Amino acid sequence: MKLWKKLAIIFTIGIVLAIVGLTLGILWSTIYVSIINTQLALTPSSTNYELWEATPIPMYLKLYMFNLTNYEDFLTGNDTKPHFVEMGPYVFREVDYKVNLTWNENSTITYQRKRIWHFDEKMSVGQLSDEVTNVNPVTASVAYALRYKKPMFRDMVDRIMKAIGQKLIITKTVNELLFEGYNDTMLKIARKFNFTEIPFDKFAWFYGRNESAPYDGTFNMFTGASNLLDVGVLKEWNYNSKVDYYPGECGVVKGTNGDLWPPLPDNQTVSFFVSDICTSLSIPYEEEIVHEGLTGLKYSSDYTIFDNGTNVPSHKCYCVGDCIPSGALNISLCKWGAPAFISLPHFYLADESYRQSIDGMRPSKVKHELSIAIEPKTGVPLNVNAKLQLNLLVQHDDDMSTFKNIKTTFVPMLWFTQEAYLTSDYASTVKFIIVLQSLGSITCYGIACIGILIICIGAFLYIRHGLRGEDNQVLLARNDNGVTTING
Repeated sequence: MKLWKKLAIIFTIGIVLAIVGLTLGILWSTIYVSIINTQLALTPSSTNYELWEATPIPMYLKLYMFNLTNYEDFLTGNDTKPHFVEMGPYVFREVDYKVNLTWNENSTITYQRKRIWHFDEKMSVGQLSDEVTNVNPVTASVAYALRYKKPMFRDMVDRIMKAIGQKLIITKTVNELLFEGYNDTMLKIARKFNFTEIPFDKFAWFYGRNESAPYDGTFNMFTGASNLLDVGVLKEWNYNSKVDYYPGECGVVKGTNGDLWPPLPDNQTVSFFVSDICTSLSIPYEEEIVHEGLTGLKYSSDYTIFDNGTNVPSHKCYCVGDCIPSGALNISLCKWGAPAFISLPHFYLADESYRQSIDGMRPSKVKHELSIAIEPKTGVPLNVNAKLQLNLLVQHDDDMSTFKNIKTTFVPMLWFTQEAYLTSDYASTVKFIIVLQSLGSITCYGIACIGILIICIGAFLYIRHGLRGEDNQVLLARNDNGVTTING
């Protein structure tokens, strides 16, 4: 092959590589955004769908029970504070499945969430057969439902309770209180005469919930197909954008469901909807953390999370009925009229009045804060620590002998933490997605540089060949005698 043809091939390859590399380098940001949208938007083939549809990473539900050790003093109403001892944790491995999926044309998906729990004896401190003594939720719920009824009616119900031997304090196993449920005669009577809205024939805090798809309700969520910043954000719950349990802004369904998040470039707060309490919670940014080599933004609870409107005016609408001190939220309307109030564990960040009326609370930021860490570029949760405590309000009532000697008290029943941590395998996938932006740009411009280098090599060969041609050129001349000589 002649030199000129070789140079032509070299120049062609160099020019093509330079043009392709520069073009891809200039367009890479657009290409990368398209790749990110494809993987982070919720579609049947996206990476996010794989993480969302069935939880692939280890997730645990850790439950702590409160045992009332001096219930006799509580029933007699003397000056001795009720003393509670924490039991547990009782640990359950959890898997969440998204079922009954419907992909909608408005870039949303409608679905239900089925949770399955398996008791993990090795991780637990105690057995499901452990006995716990505390307030009977059925008795407390009936009294709470009748609190505005006429004294004569409340007295009649009190007589019924006495006749059937209904107790305010009960002792049951952990399994009975959590999943198995226990029979309660008053519950059957209350359901028959509409004294309570509890829909079950037995009572347990998680009765009928394990492996149930309808229990948590029906969610409608943005997939991010039309706007990636909307991925995971709820549009409706139970086919409504607002709930009836709280007025105004407090009833608006907002935020994510907690397991799928949009990219968070500079969010100072994050919001998530909690179906268990029928409202959304917001927590502020605290600090950067590192998990499995990924830098995440940690958001955690502060004093505003259950504020009653004193510090956060928009929370005033959470004062359902009588406004209670900050630090607890009335969820009675959400829980079939039961006197249920939610707080952080051990009344962490709550008004001191909650802890002053009882003994045994040891609030700690490390143990009891609610937090979530999110990788901001992808919205992937790095670790989740969702912690809440369930309390029952037991009120003094002169017209019901069962409650005549009782001091009005917010009684801690149990608290739980739902924990999930991104594994190293999925962390590697997230790292690749993040590094792809710079890696792709470097690669494209690297190709362009190779192309330019090849062009330079071709130019060098061309010039070198030209110089050699001049050096080797033979000049012929004829002298006066007609003799030919060689110059050079």
